[in-house]
Amino acid sequence: MNLKENADINRIVVSVRASMMEYMEPGESAYTAKDVEKCMKLIDGFLGDMSAADSKKKALPHIKKVVLALNDLNEACEYELIETDQREQLADIIILAGYLKGYNKRTEDTTEDWREW
Repeated sequence: MNLKENADINRIVVSVRASMMEYMEPGESAYTAKDVEKCMKLIDGFLGDMSAADSKKKALPHIKKVVLALNDLNEACEYELIETDQREQLADIIILAGYLKGYNKRTEDTTEDWREW
């Protein structure tokens, strides 16, 4: 299963990117378009890793890795990159990916153990 081709995930990815760009105020925000693209690359890599994972045991390290990387990126952006709307959308992408693979329930927040955003 290629999660990068899932319409629901792609809809959320497009929405979170647009939301981050919309909230960014050039010269005033602690993040730039490059930071938004770094975030999107992290999600893209995660979706590739999850697509290849063939068990929940193998999927969990990918979830942890992307959540910790998003924590670091958000911290580097003075905690401005991932606000409430983006937090919900990013978590939804991660949870939905696991759900589509059959590794968690749709309502199970698999990010909460590591998430700081």
